[in-house]
Amino acid sequence: MKINEIEKITGLTQKAIRLYESKGLINVSREENGYRNYTEKDAEILKTVKLLRSVGTSIPDIKLYLFGVISLKELTDKRMCEILKESGRTSEQYLLCERISADGVTMPTSAETVFTENEDARTVTHGAIAVGIDIGTTTVSAAVMDIDKCVQLEVYSIPHGSSVASGIYSEQSVSVIMDKSEKLLSHILRCYEGVVSIGISGQMHGILYVDRDGEPISNLINWQDKRADQPLSSGKSACAEIGELTGERISTGYGIATHYYNMKHGLVPEGAIGICSIMDLFAMRLCGLTKAKTHSTVAASFGLFDVASNKFMEEKLALLGISSNILPTVTAENETVGEHNGIPVSVALGDNQASVFGNLRDGSACVLINIGTGSQVSAVSDFKTVSAPLELRPFVGGRYLICGSALCGGFAYSMLESFFRAYTVSAGAQEKAQYGVMNRIATEAYEKGEKGLAVDVSFCGKRIDPNCRGSVTMIDRENFTPAALTLGVLKGMCEELYELYSAFPEKCETALASGGAVRKNPLLKALLEERFGIPVSVNTVDEEAASGAALFSALCINHKKEI
Repeated sequence: MKINEIEKITGLTQKAIRLYESKGLINVSREENGYRNYTEKDAEILKTVKLLRSVGTSIPDIKLYLFGVISLKELTDKRMCEILKESGRTSEQYLLCERISADGVTMPTSAETVFTENEDARTVTHGAIAVGIDIGTTTVSAAVMDIDKCVQLEVYSIPHGSSVASGIYSEQSVSVIMDKSEKLLSHILRCYEGVVSIGISGQMHGILYVDRDGEPISNLINWQDKRADQPLSSGKSACAEIGELTGERISTGYGIATHYYNMKHGLVPEGAIGICSIMDLFAMRLCGLTKAKTHSTVAASFGLFDVASNKFMEEKLALLGISSNILPTVTAENETVGEHNGIPVSVALGDNQASVFGNLRDGSACVLINIGTGSQVSAVSDFKTVSAPLELRPFVGGRYLICGSALCGGFAYSMLESFFRAYTVSAGAQEKAQYGVMNRIATEAYEKGEKGLAVDVSFCGKRIDPNCRGSVTMIDRENFTPAALTLGVLKGMCEELYELYSAFPEKCETALASGGAVRKNPLLKALLEERFGIPVSVNTVDEEAASGAALFSALCINHKKEI
């Protein structure tokens, strides 16, 4: 079939058809004269693409579905979660997603396809490619980077739905995470030629146990796990007991604290000879290794790690009855650990450091402000002595990160949105996302010179005091309004981060803000500039940790020394 026939059958424009071909959604053969020859299968695929685009599904997500990386239900579930945040449960897109998920209903031929302004049908040309995989708490993300131009070509993010225990015990299925990660990487390697390196990043602090063959024999016990805060036979928590025995502070969810608790309760799996992170296991899998090698950025997140010497504190571990033999080999170098299908795989980075590297590279004069579910302020530095609540973390190239973390961060704003949304439903209105209204009324109040309420957003506690809670104060008869409360929460988010930053031994000349909260709300950028007193720019990098892992892998093979 010629393109004009496909145009009639699918209801798509020729521009759209060529776009989807250029994006790799269909693979069209050509006749001797150079004309495209479309098949009935191409027509059916294009109808499916049209349907999924009509509910706003991204092209990368559609590719994952068409290539069998995710199921239709996983695809629609992800999009429905996005729609809930954008417009609410009663929107047309959400209702259509429900229908698609239920019975795969086809879209009427008169429906229009959704486009974004920057999409066209040009074939993308690129240089050498590095791929980064980031194994997060809820998603596996990937970035495809043209490392000659240092630009993103494509990003992916898929929920892995791996939780098998929650509450005090927060555990995730290793096999589920590995399956999602391997499928995502395989998909990218099928779609792109010229991949020269693979980088890996992921959630820090958590551990899993492996046997002598390097096979996992436990779930991933992640950073959200609270078992080390529970009392042992001594009546003290594992963290408190570790502190008394070693003189070192450690938090629940950190790998050493988790392992100590497991030792005391007989929960270490039989046959376990090692512990490692989830990203180190993925590197082992890709390269066929039986022993984990971990970067200092990951090792430090386990606890009882000497940042200055880049070594675990073996003498203090011995006081706990923990042999260093169970720990992975540590490196602080920019190095590869092996190859996957002939492609070098770099040692895995912690997600905080990978995110900073993806945004700043060196960035000595810039502080990175990240506002996600939690929030952080980070700056690249030479070795400095810092005290709680700040942390000194290993970075890349022998340098360090000074980091301050807030537990609530952007979650404070989502809590407020849930409050307003629940009220509108109770008042008989349709359920809709309230972020747009909140942004508008807070901006209007700010432009009028209103100060907002005084809101302490420590709703999830603080790292140095998990039991503390937030508050709303300075309420009077005039200022108790939705706008003042919304503005107060935004200012409170900025204040929490500034308190951490004010303890940094060195101040920065500029700031880079990342995370969806800042991108979607220009007022938050203005408030950050006002509180920090320095210019703040907003990053344009998607999936920062995956992007940083990709660029780090290029550095490990010396592809471009200026990366």
